[in-house]
Amino acid sequence: MGVDLMKNKKLFTKRAILSLTLIFTLAFTACNSGNSLHNNQNNESSIIDTDIDTDKELKVEDFFPFQKDVYMRYKGTGNEYAEYETYVEFIQDNIMQVRNLNPGTNTVMVYEIKDGELRLNFSKGEVYYRYDFTDIKDADKVEVLIKEPIKKGTSWTLKDGIKRSITEVNKEISTPTGNYTALEITTEYEHSIVKDYYVKNLGHVKRVFTLKDDSYTVTSELEKIEKSIPFKETIRFFYPDFLNDRLVYVDREVELYTNQDIKSVFEKELKNIPEGSQLTKPLSENTRLFNIIINDPSDDIIDSVVADFSIELVKEMNAGSSLEGMIIKSITNTMGSYYQISKVKITLDGKPYESGHYLLKSDEYFTVDTDNSYEYK
Repeated sequence: MGVDLMKNKKLFTKRAILSLTLIFTLAFTACNSGNSLHNNQNNESSIIDTDIDTDKELKVEDFFPFQKDVYMRYKGTGNEYAEYETYVEFIQDNIMQVRNLNPGTNTVMVYEIKDGELRLNFSKGEVYYRYDFTDIKDADKVEVLIKEPIKKGTSWTLKDGIKRSITEVNKEISTPTGNYTALEITTEYEHSIVKDYYVKNLGHVKRVFTLKDDSYTVTSELEKIEKSIPFKETIRFFYPDFLNDRLVYVDREVELYTNQDIKSVFEKELKNIPEGSQLTKPLSENTRLFNIIINDPSDDIIDSVVADFSIELVKEMNAGSSLEGMIIKSITNTMGSYYQISKVKITLDGKPYESGHYLLKSDEYFTVDTDNSYEYK
C-alpha cells in the first residue's frame, strides 16, 4: 500500500539494456585490484616486484592483491564493450567488491579468496547505485577464476562443464602499461578460447577472447592504474522551499572511497542546504540515518528501499503537516531518484513511520514524485 503525498504516480521504471551488453560486460570484466604503477599526484613510476619466482610457493593472493581505492582503466579492441574502468568499492577480509563501468552498463562483481581459490561469488549488471553486496553468494553460480597449486597444468571444471586451466606461469606479455611476465589462465569454450593474464603484485592486466577459427578477436588490456582514487558520481538532493510552496533539488558531485557507505553521504547532504538559502533541512543535526535496505538486492530489478532513521527525524522536526509532508517528500524523492525506484519506506528505529500527522502500517510506503520539483538556482 502506498502513501502518496502529492499524487500517486510511478516515475521510475527500470528497464534492462540489451542482454548482449551485459554478456560482454561479464565476459570482459577483469579481476581487478593491485598496486599502483603511477602516483596520481606526480605521475612518477613506482617500483613493483612483478617477477615470478617459481622456486617459491605461489599463492592466489600473489596475483590478486586486495587494495583500497584503486582505479584501473582498460583499453579495448575488437568490441565496444571491451574497454572499461574499475573502482574498488568494498573490502571485507577476504572478499572484495569491484565496480565495472563499460559503455553499456555498470556491473558489480564480488570476489573471494578462499581455500586456495579466487572465486567470483556474485555479479549484477545495471547497478547505478552504491550498495554492499559482499555478503551475497549464489553457490550454484560461484565461478573459480584461479586455483592453486599455481603451476602449469593445474586445471578445473566450471559448474557449466567448461574447462579452465593454468597454461603458463611465466608468459611474456605486453600492455599499454608495460611488458610483464604473467600467469596465463585459459578457458576453453565450444567455439572460443579466453586467455586471462595476471601479474604478480599487480592483478589482472589482460584478456584475449578468440574464436577457434581465428575469425574474431577481442582484447582488453590495462592502460592506466592509480591509487587513492574515489569513485565520483552526481546525486540529486531534494529540499523543501516552504516559502514558495514547492520542492527544489540540487545536484552535487560526491566522492566515494572504498568501504564508504552511501548512507553517510545522504545524512550529510540532507542536512546541508545551499548557503544563504531559505530552504529547510530535511534532517535535523541530531538525526541519524541508520541503514538503507534493499529487500532482495540479488534481484535484477528493485522497486523499493527501506530508509531507517533515528527517532529524532520526527522529534526534532518542529513542523506542521504541510512542511512535514514536504520533508518526507524530499527524503523520498532523494532516495527514489538515486535508486531509480518508485517506493520508499521510511522507518524510525526499525518501526513504521509515526508522527502527529502520519501513521504508517508495516506494509505502507511513500511514493516518489519529482514532477513538481524545480532546480534550485
